[in-house]
Amino acid sequence: MHLSDRITRKFSPMRYKKILKQFTAKLPARGLRIKLVKSEGQHGEKSDVFIRTTGGHNFGVNVKSYKGVGFNQVTRMKIDRFAEQFKISSDIRDTLIRLTITKAKNSRQNWISNNFIEMVVNEIKPKAFEIIRFSLLGKDAPQLFVLLKSDDQIIRIYKMEDVLEYLNRSIDVKVTSRGVIMLNECFSLQKKGGNGRNVKYLKDDIRHGGNDIQVKVKTGLLASKVSPIINLQY
Repeated sequence: MHLSDRITRKFSPMRYKKILKQFTAKLPARGLRIKLVKSEGQHGEKSDVFIRTTGGHNFGVNVKSYKGVGFNQVTRMKIDRFAEQFKISSDIRDTLIRLTITKAKNSRQNWISNNFIEMVVNEIKPKAFEIIRFSLLGKDAPQLFVLLKSDDQIIRIYKMEDVLEYLNRSIDVKVTSRGVIMLNECFSLQKKGGNGRNVKYLKDDIRHGGNDIQVKVKTGLLASKVSPIINLQY
C-alpha cells in the first residue's frame, strides 16, 4: 500500500494506524500486503493508495480528506496544457489567458466576464465530463474513491465507476455570478489564485502559478450524491 506524503502529514502515526486497521478489516486478509511508502503523485498519477495482493490484483485509490462541507482541488495545470489535454480551440485558449491576466490584475474582476460566458460554455460543455474524469483518474485510473471526513472521523469508500456514472449524468455547465465555471453541482473550473510568495513571475504573468486553471470539488456534497460501498468510523 502506497500512501502519499500529503496524506500521512495530516494524521499522527497512531491515528493513521487506526484508520488502516478499520480499512483493512473490511478487505480479505489472505494475501493482502500492506506497505507504507512516499508517493508524490507527480506525472498525472491520481492514486494516493495502492492495494496489492499476492494474487496479482492491484487497486488504486484516490483519497480526498476534508472537514466541514469540504472544497478540494482535484487537479491544476497551465492554460496551455489544459487546452492541449482537452482539445480546447485556440480562440478559447487565448480568451482564457486574457481573462486570467485581467483577473490577476484586479481580483474583484470575474474570471469569466459576461461578454464571454456563451462562447466559453459552448466550448467547455462537450468536454466537461472528460475534464472531471481526467481530474479523478489521471493516467493511472484508480478503481476506488475515498472521502475521509476528518472532523467526524468517517471514511466513505466508493467504486470509482459509480462516482463517474453519477458525474456523467449530472453535467450542467454554467458560469456563476462570480465568473466561475460550474461543470455540474459538485465540480467547478476556475483560476487558481494565490501562490504569490516566493514566485519569480509577476502576478499578471501567465506563467505565475496563481494563473493556473484548477478543478475543484464540493467534497461533502459529492459524498451525499453517491452511495458508498463501505462506511467506516475510526
